[in-house]
Amino acid sequence: GGDGWGNEELQYYTDSENNASVANGMLTITAREESFGGRDYTSARITTQGKFDIQYGRIEARIKLPYGQGMWPAFWMLGANFSSVGWPQCGEIDIMEHVGNEQNTIYGSTHDPNNFAGNSRSVTTVVEGVSDDFHIYGIEWTPESIIFSVDGEAYGTLENNASLPFNKDFFMILNVAMGGNFGGEIDPAFTESTMEVDYIRVYQ
Repeated sequence: GGDGWGNEELQYYTDSENNASVANGMLTITAREESFGGRDYTSARITTQGKFDIQYGRIEARIKLPYGQGMWPAFWMLGANFSSVGWPQCGEIDIMEHVGNEQNTIYGSTHDPNNFAGNSRSVTTVVEGVSDDFHIYGIEWTPESIIFSVDGEAYGTLENNASLPFNKDFFMILNVAMGGNFGGEIDPAFTESTMEVDYIRVYQ
């Protein structure tokens, strides 16, 4: 539970079924306006840390994104050595980030010790209706590159090489953050919004 690992986010991550649940094969993560832990909003963050790691391959998830100003949903990865070396040394691969303040713009990014936070390497694409329909967000990850795609169509490539932290095990994270330095201003009328995840698939 608790804070959003920095980023000035405004939500509190809970273990409550109100914020994360699985039914009929669908994972839903719901951000809500409710006071909890000193915050005005609750949400959830699901990770495979300590349970499932992957190095290289094709990773994709079929997701319908939440809607609303201030929403910041993401499907991303951190180096499995995160707890020992910290961030950004562990490396971060953002397979899909979206902010409600830029509706339908999808970001793919990597963070490493030389390029992180506001200086991360990023690629973007515009996809109509990301909050109305499911789309498949993926990467093809090799020792040479990380190729970002939506619905199987590549839209950007970031170089990988031996000097970068993207050549070891990573774990996966799904979350809906709110506000913060990327999410921006939250709609004052916000009550709740949900990210629906149909599946995550990994091909090696």
